[in-house]
Parts: sequence; C-alpha cells; structure tokens
Amino acid sequence: MRCSEPCRGFCRWIETLPHHKKYVLRKGEYSKLPRCFKETILGEAVPGSVRQLRGPAGSHVHEFTDRWVLHRDVADAEADPLGHLLSDAPEYLVSAIAGIATALLAKQKRDGKNALLAGWSMTAFLLLLGKMGKTIGEDDRENEAKAPRLS
Repeated sequence: MRCSEPCRGFCRWIETLPHHKKYVLRKGEYSKLPRCFKETILGEAVPGSVRQLRGPAGSHVHEFTDRWVLHRDVADAEADPLGHLLSDAPEYLVSAIAGIATALLAKQKRDGKNALLAGWSMTAFLLLLGKMGKTIGEDDRENEAKAPRLS
C-alpha cells in the first residue's frame, strides 16, 4: 500500500520497525490512523481487539478501545497471501497440508467415514502445536512507541 504525503513521516517510521515486534500507539496521542490503513479480515483475532487494519510496509494493526497495537509482517497478507503464509504464518500452511494429507490417507485406507475427522484433528493438533512453538519464541510484550505525529 502506498501512503499519502501528509502522513509520509509516519509511514517512513513504520518502514524502520523490525518485523513481528509489537508497538503500542495510545489513542490519546493517535486518535486515528492515516487513510492508507484499511480494515481487513485477514489475520488472527486478538482477544479484546475491536478490529484489524493493514497498512503500508506490511503493517498490521489491532485496534483496542484505548490503543492501537501495530507490528510489521514480512509479507503483506493482501498483496502476497502465499508469501505471508510462508514467512509470517507458516503454522497455518503446514497444518492445512498435513490435515489434507491425513484425510487423503485415511480415505485411501477405505475409512472414508473417519477421513474428514482425522484430517481436521491433524490440522487442529498441528496448528495448536505451531502456535505454542511460535509463542515460546516470540516477545509478546507491547512496546510503547514514539511515532511521528500525524498531520
């Protein structure tokens, strides 16, 4: 996504952020985000968040009543969904492929009734395992951000 000139300093600041680190922008200082941030359904729902937005430089924002929590993804989910799955959310891709493979194998063994259940079970198990592994390696703290003021 391209950014309009009035908020270019804010967008340049986003480009300097490391990937996957969370930053908090208090709504007292940032009552709204620039127009280049668009609401999206792509992404995980975060408990307590009101909605999600995506913006320039792979930015992904969860809106809460009192704050915005922003992080940068390596690949933009809307512009490059496969790249996003591979680099930012591989647990979804791996669990889906494993679930499909499990269902196909179960069906091949003439257990068609339980094939779908086996596939869903494998998908859920691997997704949960992937999420746990990702959580262990992530710094989940929200860091207070000092972003450039918006015009």
